[in-house]
Amino acid sequence: MSGRLHHLDALRAFAMFLGIVLHAALAYTGGPWIVRDSEPGGAGSGAFVLLYGVIHGFRMELFFLLSGFFTALLWRRRGLAGMLRQRTARIALPLLVGLFTIVPLVWGAIIWARHAQGAVPVEPPADPHPPLAVALWLLFRFPLFHHLWFLWFLCWMVAGFALVVAACPRGLAVHVHTWLTHDRSAARWAIASPRALAWLLPLTVLSFAAMAPTREGPGFGTDTSASLLPLPGVLVHHALFFAFGALLHEVPSALDGFARRWIVSAVAAVVLLPIGMSFAFGAEWTRALLPQGLTHALLSWTVQSLYAWLACMALLGGFARLTTREHRAVRHLSDSSYWLYLAHLPLVIAGQILLLPLPWPSVVKFVVLLVVSTALLLASYRWGVRDTVVGRLLNGPRTRP
Repeated sequence: MSGRLHHLDALRAFAMFLGIVLHAALAYTGGPWIVRDSEPGGAGSGAFVLLYGVIHGFRMELFFLLSGFFTALLWRRRGLAGMLRQRTARIALPLLVGLFTIVPLVWGAIIWARHAQGAVPVEPPADPHPPLAVALWLLFRFPLFHHLWFLWFLCWMVAGFALVVAACPRGLAVHVHTWLTHDRSAARWAIASPRALAWLLPLTVLSFAAMAPTREGPGFGTDTSASLLPLPGVLVHHALFFAFGALLHEVPSALDGFARRWIVSAVAAVVLLPIGMSFAFGAEWTRALLPQGLTHALLSWTVQSLYAWLACMALLGGFARLTTREHRAVRHLSDSSYWLYLAHLPLVIAGQILLLPLPWPSVVKFVVLLVVSTALLLASYRWGVRDTVVGRLLNGPRTRP
């Protein structure tokens, strides 16, 4: 594969922008969030819960799938050492810098939000927790990275990818490469088409089962883990999508199989979405159909897994079919999307706080917040980041059209 893959760049940017939309909407769902501007069951909250499910049900899985694809691409183009240098510069270093710049701004916004909402100060427990419990909470639950957790996960996955490549015997590597690239190989059937669900689906259901013991409540889609040590189930779940993305790169013209059937995958995902959300949140009709228990949970995980994979396949195929050449505006948005996602959360929380006392409908607040915050972020990228050392750090040397 040579040249820039414009459709995958655009798709990766799309996943980044959806993260901003998701965080902007969370204040109006009536669910747990830093700023709560809508009571549970209030007007408009149902629409925002649906928007949350549409995005959260596949977005991070898609992002890690693309990351695995690009990691394998870099390895083939630059070798293992070159790939590790590039990933260190684009992932590890921005994470380290963000930990001392962006994350403190997030904490400041959280403190401001608590004061603005009149939060009651947290009283220390009468019976202190055992030191071991405190240490485990700090290691596995304390949100050290906040929304930058995905970069920390990528560090783990790139390290795992490098270990697999370095440890794989040369003879076995040649045999696997031949199997993946042969025109009549079963790899095209087993990897580069929706038929891959035959083995991807049970593995994904198992990853949801691995996440279940650490879940703090019902929810649709994957969990997040922003702590120093990732929650094992969450890491395994996203690593599955990363590994599949790396495999996709190794199969020639792998995306063609998804491009031919992207509409079918999209329609199936749309049909499954309300069913999956109903089971995930324990809707009354799902409890009448199946009492809550293991069978109910297995069906919920299966539908959530299907939705995530079908949405990813539909978007992979749709962008490959519809984005066939480079567009200057899309290229600019693709380049800016990394910065926008890294920097957006303090600004979005601040906007939610400022809009909190206004007697506007939730939909109006959401639209105003999204438009203003995106405009400010785009302006900051254009005039404060793109041609600076930060822009080169995030996107590499910029090539002018």
